[in-house]
Amino acid sequence: MAWGGGKPGSAPAAGGSRWGALSSGPFRLYWVAMFSRVFGLQFRFIGTGWLVASKDGLDMDPIWIGIVSVASAVPTIVLSVPSGILADRYDHRKILFWSQSLTAVSSFALALAVITGSVNIWMVIVWGIFTGALAALANPAYSAILPRLIEMRSMASAVALVSTVWNTMRVVGPALAGLLIAVIGIGQAFFVTAAGFALSTVLLQMVVLKPVAPRRPGPDGGMLEGIRHIVREPIFLATIGLSFFTSVFGGSYQNLLPIFADDILNVGPQGFGWMEAAAGIGGFLGTFAIIRVGTGGRAGLTMSVAAALFGICIAAFAYSRIFPLTLILLFAGGFVSSMYLNLGMTTLQLRVPDELRGRVMGVWSMTYFMAQLGGLPAGALAHWIGAPAAVATGALSVTAFALIVLLVSPALRRMSTMAAAEPAGASGGG
Repeated sequence: MAWGGGKPGSAPAAGGSRWGALSSGPFRLYWVAMFSRVFGLQFRFIGTGWLVASKDGLDMDPIWIGIVSVASAVPTIVLSVPSGILADRYDHRKILFWSQSLTAVSSFALALAVITGSVNIWMVIVWGIFTGALAALANPAYSAILPRLIEMRSMASAVALVSTVWNTMRVVGPALAGLLIAVIGIGQAFFVTAAGFALSTVLLQMVVLKPVAPRRPGPDGGMLEGIRHIVREPIFLATIGLSFFTSVFGGSYQNLLPIFADDILNVGPQGFGWMEAAAGIGGFLGTFAIIRVGTGGRAGLTMSVAAALFGICIAAFAYSRIFPLTLILLFAGGFVSSMYLNLGMTTLQLRVPDELRGRVMGVWSMTYFMAQLGGLPAGALAHWIGAPAAVATGALSVTAFALIVLLVSPALRRMSTMAAAEPAGASGGG
C-alpha cells in the first residue's frame, strides 16, 4: 500500500489489522511527518540551551535558559485553547502548513543570525515567544486531524504510535542533537530544526484526508465551550486533571534530574544520560502495552491505577540511593505514565464531539506544555525542603488525585475504550 495514498482509515474490520493505525496510508504519512517535526523540536529545545549557556554561544548565566524556556512555554499555554477554536473552524492542513512553515523560516533566520555572529539573548527570547505561539497553533490541529486519517476503532493504536514518536525522540534526540552540535556547530544545528519542520510541512500537504463531517446545528459556545464540556463530563475532567497534575507536579523530577545525578547519586553526566534513557525507554514500551489495554476492558480503572503507581514509583526514586534501583524505578515510572496518558488521550479522542474536538484537545495540549513551567515551583520547593522531598511531594500528589477520582467517579471505574467509541459518531474534524 502506498504511504500517502489509499483510502483514509483503510484498516480492515473489527479489531483492525495486525498493524493497527499503520494500516492506513494517510496515517503512515502523518506519522513520518510527526517524526520529522519532533526531530526538529529536539534540536530547538537542546540547541537553545547550548546557544544561551555555552562558551561557543552567548555564554549567559544558566538562569537565562529558564527564562527562554518560560518565554516559549507561556504563549503555548495561553494560546492553546484559542487555537483549538481555529482547529474546530478552519482547515487542519492549512493551519499546520502556516504554523510549521513559519517555524521553519524563523529557525532558518535564527541559524543565520548565529552563524553571522549577530544573535543576542533578546533575539532568542523573541524567537522563543514566536515559535511557542506557533506550537500552540499547531498542537490542537495535530490532534484534531487524527480521526480524518483512520477508523475510530484504530484510535488507541494511533495515539500510542504518536506517543512512540515522542518517546523515541526523548531517548535518541538528545544524543543526536549533542553529536550534531559538536560536529557542525550550534548555528548549523538550527538549520536542522528548520529542515525538520519544512519536511514535515511538505509531507502533511501530501496526506489524503476524510471529508469533514457536517456540523451539528446549534450555537457555537466560543472559546470556553470546550472547557464547559470538560467540566460537565466527569471522565473528561478526571482525564485532563491527571494530565495537569502529571505536568505541573509529577513531572518535576525531570527538571531536577541533573541534581540527582550530580549531587545525590554522584553518577555524573553519564549517569544522567542513563537516567533519561531509562524513563524514555519505559515510556516507549508503555505505548505498546497500551495498544492492547486500549482496545477494551477496564480502561478507566487501568488509567487511574497506572497514574497512582506512577506517583509511587517516582516518590520511591526520589529516595533511592542505589543506582540500578533508581534506573528500574525511572523505567517503571515512564512505563505506567505512558500507559495512563495514552489512555487519557484515546478517551478524549473517542468521546469528544467533532465540533469541539479542537478546543478540548487544545486544553489537553495546554496541560502537556505546563511541564515547562512546573520546573519553577519544583526548584523553589527543592530549595526549601530538598530535591528528594520536593519530587516525592509532587509525585504523590498525582497518586492522591488518581485515587480520589477513582473513588468518586463510578463512570471512570466502569469505562472501557470500546464503549467510548460508541458516542463518537462520525469521524472528522472541524
